[in-house]
Amino acid sequence: MPEFKRVEKEMFPSSLATIETKGRQKKQQDDQFRTEFQRDIHRIIYSQSFRRLRHKTQVFYFPQNDHVSTRMDHVLFVASAARTVARCLGLNEDLAEAIGLAHDIGHAPFGHQGEKFLTGIIGKSTALKQHIKSFSHELYGLRVVDKIAKRDRESPGLNLTWEVRDGIISHCGEDFEKCKLDPGSKDKKLCEIKNRKKAGLPATLEGCIVRLVDKVAYCGKDIEDAIAAGVIKESDVPQNINAKLGKTNGKIIGSCLESIIKKSYNKDYIAISREYGDLMHSLIEFNKEKIYHSEKSEGYRKQAEQTIKLLFKDLLAKYQYTKKFEDFPKEDKMPYVYMVFAEYVKDMKGIYENSDPDELVVLDFIAGMTDSFVVRSFQELFIPQATV
Repeated sequence: MPEFKRVEKEMFPSSLATIETKGRQKKQQDDQFRTEFQRDIHRIIYSQSFRRLRHKTQVFYFPQNDHVSTRMDHVLFVASAARTVARCLGLNEDLAEAIGLAHDIGHAPFGHQGEKFLTGIIGKSTALKQHIKSFSHELYGLRVVDKIAKRDRESPGLNLTWEVRDGIISHCGEDFEKCKLDPGSKDKKLCEIKNRKKAGLPATLEGCIVRLVDKVAYCGKDIEDAIAAGVIKESDVPQNINAKLGKTNGKIIGSCLESIIKKSYNKDYIAISREYGDLMHSLIEFNKEKIYHSEKSEGYRKQAEQTIKLLFKDLLAKYQYTKKFEDFPKEDKMPYVYMVFAEYVKDMKGIYENSDPDELVVLDFIAGMTDSFVVRSFQELFIPQATV
């Protein structure tokens, strides 16, 4: 049989490229066709957790305009841009793409607002606070790929490489106050990391690319989405940003990636020029003021928060009342969310430890929901239905 599997060193020629992996949590047989990081790409995109990103908020709740971004769109943009940068620098394109695809897999429904809603629930639960201090999507993303994400009928957990897992937990950080990212420690014990500071910088240059490109990918697209949603007008964007970065998302991404490639070429770090870093920082501040805190992005915040809280309370009560769904009657008009939750508990059998509180099971289930499923579940449980 011919040798189909290509040698990473031939494909990614830089001496700084990440070649091979430190390993996986569980050993597995080599693949004769794919690199280890290419296998991770496929594990990620075939998982249910990844597919649900297409119905999770990026900025605006479940947009009906097909051209306004969801979380799925964002991770695809990041993966594509990260691969481009990695290719130009001779780094491992497969690793950059895998991290880009998975970096937001831990996001809750309703985007960053949803993180705050779940953090509020954690703060009022003594049982939860002993296990998780707050909800942080990058730290939670590691929990998702390690324990929760499923590839359809397979067992939970994607068993990804150490480098991809490190890229997920370390992808959040400064908003261009620093323009240079030096790789962090390769000796991190990922499962012991409890906060963003401990996660530090990604241990690979490919992970550093994703961390920087993440901001580039969302800033310009959030502008496009806000214009489409009528939140801002094109003329509202500061003129110095239009003049230097470009007036469209494509121009913004193109100019920033060019700067990253030029500043990082043959370097042992990933950087962007101070000029472009300052411009991007200004753009982020503009977006925060004019878009992220606008009426359209926060107008239903209170309702969304109450929805999450009521669902958590109800599902916890149902979980405990049915003795973890061991006493779960099959009824014709059983709310669909209960059936899905019961199936989740069945699928996760053996994943939770005896010391894990019931509240953690419910938190995991809600965190994995899409925005639309949250609303559907709320309507089923709390909105009166016709009885005749």
